[in-house]
Amino acid sequence: MSDTISIDKAGRVVIPKAMREKLHLAPGTSLHAEIVGDRIELTPATAEVRVVREGKRRVLTGGVPFDAAKAVREAREEREAQLAERLGR
Repeated sequence: MSDTISIDKAGRVVIPKAMREKLHLAPGTSLHAEIVGDRIELTPATAEVRVVREGKRRVLTGGVPFDAAKAVREAREEREAQLAERLGR
């Protein structure tokens, strides 16, 4: 997925909605910016993920908010679209 974006007078860029959704970037998400050669790479800053005990269970806490059901649904839809394209539908 790629897109062309512009920089405003204040030096800000807007990441297109489709890209934000694909990478599960929510308002307030911290990004790490790095110059690599002649490019700028943005990656989500890693949040500390810990395993904690809740009653008898161990659960993961921290990290970036993530809607697993939505991610699975989107992955299935993307795969179905790829298969339909291969079959010429």
